[in-house]
Amino acid sequence: MAAEENLTAERPVDEAVVVDMEQLLEEHRRRQMLEHLTGPIISVILHMIVLTIAFFFLVNPEQTEVPEIEVTIREVKVKEIDKKVIEQREDIERKFDDTVPVVDKPTISGDTVDGDGGDDGGATADFSDGAASVDTGTDVLSVLEIRAGQTPLKISGLYGGRTNAGRKGIGGKRGMTQVTESAVLKALRWLKEHQSPDGSWSTSSPVAMSGLALLAFLAHGEVPDAEHEEFGATVQKGMQYLADKMINSSGMVEREYSHGIATYALAEAYGMTKIPYLKPAMEKGLRTIIDGQQFTGGWDYGFKKGERWDLSVAGWQIQALKAGFIAGADVPELVPAIEKSISWLKKENFSGGFRYAPGSGSSPSCQGIGALCLQLVGEAASPEVKAAVNFINQNVTVTYNKDVTSFVPYGWYYQTQAVFHDVQGWKKWNAQFSNELTRAQKPDGHWETANGGEYDPYMTTAFCCLMLEVYYRYLPTFKMDLHSKPVAAGPTLDVGETKSQELKTE
Repeated sequence: MAAEENLTAERPVDEAVVVDMEQLLEEHRRRQMLEHLTGPIISVILHMIVLTIAFFFLVNPEQTEVPEIEVTIREVKVKEIDKKVIEQREDIERKFDDTVPVVDKPTISGDTVDGDGGDDGGATADFSDGAASVDTGTDVLSVLEIRAGQTPLKISGLYGGRTNAGRKGIGGKRGMTQVTESAVLKALRWLKEHQSPDGSWSTSSPVAMSGLALLAFLAHGEVPDAEHEEFGATVQKGMQYLADKMINSSGMVEREYSHGIATYALAEAYGMTKIPYLKPAMEKGLRTIIDGQQFTGGWDYGFKKGERWDLSVAGWQIQALKAGFIAGADVPELVPAIEKSISWLKKENFSGGFRYAPGSGSSPSCQGIGALCLQLVGEAASPEVKAAVNFINQNVTVTYNKDVTSFVPYGWYYQTQAVFHDVQGWKKWNAQFSNELTRAQKPDGHWETANGGEYDPYMTTAFCCLMLEVYYRYLPTFKMDLHSKPVAAGPTLDVGETKSQELKTE
């Protein structure tokens, strides 16, 4: 608007200059035309004279005298235009050029998505009601354009130690060594090599094993961007597999354990990347967990609502709820469900120690499950947690041998994280478990137990890897406030335009 006002104010002066300029230019063009036509006119005249003379010779051959013809050539001088006038004209042209706005050509995506006009413009529609329309065979790797040179992973809060700097700083202070980190990288490379083309792990329990494997990669800060070239594609395919499974499910995915693990992995994945497609999958998984919660706050096999509850089943559901809260899931019932689980763990489950099921006694594995779940939801200072951690420190020794069953690493997974939050007991525990795990790792990077099941190497490798990532996986000083909105990490990725049913960033 300012440019237009300035242009209008100067117009009387400029138009006068333009009129003089047009007259001068017209005169200049006329004189140039005369100058340019002089040569051709003379040439035509000369040719006419020659033709006339030849005609006379042909018509009257007896005539010997040729009449003399006088030709006068005059040079027409063209007056040059004053340089000041030319400069004035150029200045006028520049003013007009400056008033023309420069408009960037809009980029229009070939794929558009109709939405409901939400904050994301409709790009992240709720797929829970239309799961059947989702193409689960989408090759997301061929669709996503991962651009190089983008912002590296920037995560905060609960995930603050999962960067390169976080692992070196926080991890080093808490006991991480080159030996333990080398074991982690060997394990992640083994998992990468044994991932199925569809992004899963295991054929007998693909959802649960894929969730555990994905958690192991996420714990190391691995996300699908150009800064994480070695494992980025592996993580991306794992995310896509679990998200498709969850979105296309009619309820629980695979079974209650698998559902909790998968939801846990999807919540951490969304919390770290903010990939929109993960959000409806995560929230659908969370709603199923909440719907399956018992009145007293626990969970059972098949999400049954009877009097029986199962601490092992509940452990994965509580971890998933915690991760969903940290990720910023839009599920109104999420906080009440977490609060009910806290009350259940303290009042219904704990009786001098955490119990596996009603009527059962306390066990070392159950102490790890109960203590970690309360720690993760902000109850680390509770007397129940202190009693459980003391029990672990006094009664559990980590010894990995060839006869170990698959259930022992399962208990160690919880116990390691629970003791990690205890400064006094951690030094002793770390010296035991880190040496035992690194010693028992196979040369190719995996672990196995005497269980012998098809899924065993995937499960045991993921559990051992997660234990060796405990140094930086969670910050021991992290405090979870259920009554304040968490500051979500990200967004961290920069990818090209994709369809709504594919992984993409906001």
